[in-house]
Amino acid sequence: MGYLNCDFFDEFKRLDNICMDIYGPNSNKTLGVTLYLEEMDRKAPASRYIIKGWDSDYKKLKRVRNLRNELSHSGTSLSGYDICTEEDIDFIDSFCNRILNQTDPLALLRKNELETQERIKANKAARKSFPSKTMPQAQYPTQAIKTTP
Repeated sequence: MGYLNCDFFDEFKRLDNICMDIYGPNSNKTLGVTLYLEEMDRKAPASRYIIKGWDSDYKKLKRVRNLRNELSHSGTSLSGYDICTEEDIDFIDSFCNRILNQTDPLALLRKNELETQERIKANKAARKSFPSKTMPQAQYPTQAIKTTP
């Protein structure tokens, strides 16, 4: 296996372990990165427009997972040629740090959802504190008003 391939594989294992810590063990031994990508798939329709860089991160995660699978399951790893790049390794390292700092796409989405829920609660509370828009009732509605001619 080439030098970059070894470094890539080590960095990918680190990312996968971080993702496994997030999602916990699963019965079918799915990679943690795959679980992360599946959650991105479920949340993609709306989230990809809310979170900056969502599509870019998604594509890069898929790329590095596919590279890892090729290194693990094919003869490419034994060829001595690097199939990954320094940029792939840098992305994995950066993404690990973003997960740990809660600035990855899914963490940003959770923060956005919490902020939205808090705004909704605050708006409901503010609406309850406003007085009713109905006209006040007369204190003695049956009392006749006297007028002078």
